[in-house]
Amino acid sequence: MKSLIITLLVFLFFSTIESAASIVNTKHNLSVTSAVGNIKATSETEVCVFCHIPHFSQTIGKPLWNRSMPTTDYVMYDSDYLRRMGYPSIASDLGSANDTPGALSRQCLSCHDGTIAVGAVSKLRRDYDGSSTIDMSGDAPDGTIPDTAVGFIGADLSNHHPVGVVYDPTISKTFGNGGIRSMELKAIPDAPIKLYEYAGYSGKYVECSSCHNPHKENSKFLHYDSGANHGQNFVGTCTSCHEKTDWTGSVHQNPPGNPTYTDAELIARYGTGAVKELGCANCHVPHNGEGVGYLNRQVNEQTCFQGAASTEGGAACHGVGGAKDIKSILSRLYTHPVLAEDNIVGTQHTNLDTLYGTGNLDPLAIKGMDWETNKHAVCMDCHNPHRARAGTHIVDGSWYGVPGGSTNLVSNVLKGVSGIEPTWPPEWTQPTTFTTMESSEKEYQICFKCHSYWGIGLVANKYAPSTYTSAGGTLLTDVAWEMNINNKSGHPVVINSLGRSGAYAPKELDTIQLLTPWKENPGLNTMYCSDCHGADNELGGDPKGPHGSNLKYILKGVNQHWPMKPDGITLYTMDDLKNNTAQELFCANCHDPKEPHTTWWNKMANKGYQCVQCHVAIPHGSSVSRLVGYQGWPAPYNYQGNKLTMIGYRKNAYTLVDPRDAYATHAGGGSCHTTNAGGYDLNLMP
Repeated sequence: MKSLIITLLVFLFFSTIESAASIVNTKHNLSVTSAVGNIKATSETEVCVFCHIPHFSQTIGKPLWNRSMPTTDYVMYDSDYLRRMGYPSIASDLGSANDTPGALSRQCLSCHDGTIAVGAVSKLRRDYDGSSTIDMSGDAPDGTIPDTAVGFIGADLSNHHPVGVVYDPTISKTFGNGGIRSMELKAIPDAPIKLYEYAGYSGKYVECSSCHNPHKENSKFLHYDSGANHGQNFVGTCTSCHEKTDWTGSVHQNPPGNPTYTDAELIARYGTGAVKELGCANCHVPHNGEGVGYLNRQVNEQTCFQGAASTEGGAACHGVGGAKDIKSILSRLYTHPVLAEDNIVGTQHTNLDTLYGTGNLDPLAIKGMDWETNKHAVCMDCHNPHRARAGTHIVDGSWYGVPGGSTNLVSNVLKGVSGIEPTWPPEWTQPTTFTTMESSEKEYQICFKCHSYWGIGLVANKYAPSTYTSAGGTLLTDVAWEMNINNKSGHPVVINSLGRSGAYAPKELDTIQLLTPWKENPGLNTMYCSDCHGADNELGGDPKGPHGSNLKYILKGVNQHWPMKPDGITLYTMDDLKNNTAQELFCANCHDPKEPHTTWWNKMANKGYQCVQCHVAIPHGSSVSRLVGYQGWPAPYNYQGNKLTMIGYRKNAYTLVDPRDAYATHAGGGSCHTTNAGGYDLNLMP
């Protein structure tokens, strides 16, 4: 009678568990009756005994735990982002009763880490031979879960979602401009996601069972299962805790045209191929992420190229053949080195790199923007995939936007990207002090993260470029130095021409020297770095932006060559401007090359002057007006180191003063013109 009562109680106990959430039709049914999993008992018919026992349960583990806890020394999840944010260490010990990770996760890992035999239980209700090991099939030779099984996790948890970590949404990082970046966590996770407390420890913890219910009959045992398919359940699980800033309505949350994957395996796994429905799953995985630290599906840019598909060809992403193929552009002759992951061996992008440039050492000894230690250019340096919106500043059917004052605000695709703003020193001096920005307001603030002292470090003297070279072998320069608002001249990227404090009147060009759309409101307009640098076939469908080009310096536009003609040998000259033989001269995209040069041509003795005999070959800016350069300056400003011939220059008011009143002296004696009134650029002669 007593045994009958015990049997009845056992039946009622497990019947109650199964009525609440049955595992009978899941892979957690390890009994011989299982029709789902490959790993199962050879004869054991009980379903629950692999984890639970109504009597003689283990002291650690609940409820009524029937397995030994693993004593594995796990490699815990870690990321520079958590460390830099000052987030509590994941590897903190939760005590002898819980260990790291917490006891609830160790219960799961007692099978999934591959150290304890699947059939090794503490107690069987029927000890036929005194053994407490259940004979299994489909397991590894030592009885553990095979390392080829989908459910195998192992002892290295570094590429799995963190467990045994406190949930703290209050932590944030303040940037130099006052911008704040939070942990982007909800104050309290949405139900049914769970957090756990441990006696003697403050805070609430994330464990395996925060997201998974081992008794639930759905794909991957997710607590959240109110979606129409596994893809929606995946997203619902993530967004129950993670509240990414500006995610709703972003280009990845709601992509234009509702693109879909063609990968049949992916569609079968998630129940959908729609990029919009897959959301977080397009880029991230909770387990076995190759992009360690951020649980990206693949390393760095490969996640952007391939998404959730098994190949780039099956993805509606940015790989070859994708909805917006960026990878092909990055394979052109001149590109940002996104595909060259070993610029400096072992580097990779990490979030918050922007805070740590040259001269601003990372207190955690983690790499930042300094090229000497961490030269890199990956998608996430220029794009925030959670906040980017569709659209650039460029007008459809045009190479450019619509100038209208200081309009160099970041385009939609660049929303939420960190950057730096220089503190501007005296003219033609390298800026070495910057304000870090949580979200860049201007496009150049993103570019300057690399193309300034923040990335390249100190430059030897006021005329010397950096020692780094571009893909074409040209010495790279400090663009922030060249665009210093206190310089006498520069393209109006940082500041419009009338606002350039280092210039003297007339600061702006005359309308006759400019083409549409730049001739409207001369002196008041600003422009973008990407107005000159971008894909060489943007009008033909190339994704817009300076990803890559077959043209040197990643140039773009109708006219695509500087300072050499298309033959790659001959330099453009004054004769070319006068005789309409300056085809494809890059400057002619925005400027009318005939004015004022052809008027001067009529007065000049040497009518064959090359453009680079007067103007710097890197036309970002100059310490001399109108982008003029002087003899003795180094390459690449002085093309090939020996082309510049000017030793003095004064600009004139174009429409009011005869061109002969512009003062310009050349090496070898004499001057082109003789009037010496007004401002001069003679003080910076070498």
